[in-house]
Amino acid sequence: MKRWIILIIVAVVLVIGAVSLLKFRQRQLDAIRIAPVKAIPVKTGQVRRGIFRSERTYFGVIDSNREAVLRTRISGRVSRIVKREGDRVRRGESLVFLDGVPGDAGGSRAALETALKNLKKSVRDLKKNSDNMKIIYERDKMLFNKRAISRQAMELSENRWKEAKVQLQNVESQMADIQSKLSFFTVQAPFDGLVSAVTVKIGDVVMPSMPLLRLENASPCKIVVSVSSDDLLRFHPGTPARILYEGHELDSKISRVYPSAVPDGTGTVEIRLNKSPFGQPLGSSVEVRLETARLADVLVIPANSVLQGTARSVVFAVKNGVIHTVPVQITAEAQSEMAVKGKLTPGEPVVVGSDSLLMRLSDGLAVISMENSR
Repeated sequence: MKRWIILIIVAVVLVIGAVSLLKFRQRQLDAIRIAPVKAIPVKTGQVRRGIFRSERTYFGVIDSNREAVLRTRISGRVSRIVKREGDRVRRGESLVFLDGVPGDAGGSRAALETALKNLKKSVRDLKKNSDNMKIIYERDKMLFNKRAISRQAMELSENRWKEAKVQLQNVESQMADIQSKLSFFTVQAPFDGLVSAVTVKIGDVVMPSMPLLRLENASPCKIVVSVSSDDLLRFHPGTPARILYEGHELDSKISRVYPSAVPDGTGTVEIRLNKSPFGQPLGSSVEVRLETARLADVLVIPANSVLQGTARSVVFAVKNGVIHTVPVQITAEAQSEMAVKGKLTPGEPVVVGSDSLLMRLSDGLAVISMENSR
């Protein structure tokens, strides 16, 4: 009897201990807070429908579309150079001064300037004399009409006036000839521009037609782009082109295409502009994107939103904060966008990111756009 009592007591104690242990464990579990599953933050871009442009990127150099090599018309020695490389000049401004060389039929600048000075003085004196002869003739003509002097006296005054005019005209002609010769000793700017090169120095003896300096005008200008022969076949005058520099962008078109003279060589594309783009000086480099293809009314998505595989390519559309995998077919690619076919809606957000990120996404995964997360 006592053994059964003891067994019953032990059993009761064990039951009470087990119940107490279960309650204690339950209290421990209740004390643990299980954090809810959070949505993964992702960046998204939007699907759009419209025109897709495929472009190829090159670098072009801003060059003048109006330039001149200024040459000397006479033999002479360079005595003064007023403008140097990089200097801006105005039309008609003197740039280079020359002097004659011994034995040259054109004479020297100093001799011509002295002769011109003397001729100018002679012109002033002869003009006064001609004006006086005219006054005398007009007076004698009035007296003749009043029959105060003879016809012979009046005609004598007229002849003296005419002789004075002829003398004045002869000296003025000589002065114009000297001025013309003297102009050969000064090289002037034919238009507003920038001196890009000076090919002589003071003391050099130059011959007729020898280049002295190069003058360029930045308005208008052109952008010269070197293109391989294979790429050149894609382009023609009128092909759209975009010019980019430090965040700025300018739309333009190809003006001229110069094919390569040799097989597998390099051709040239020119883009003409009214003025230098973005205020850049001649000789600067800019990024040039030339259009290689254009598709109308297509679905366009960001280039880094497609996970390309050997069997298929997919994008990860976001609907109500949940990922939905959408297979797509790529029809054209550009640097920042792709034209695709698939069950996508314009304005629909798609996840953008690296391949390593896209590979971790799957249907039903909760996400939130980083632009909306805080």
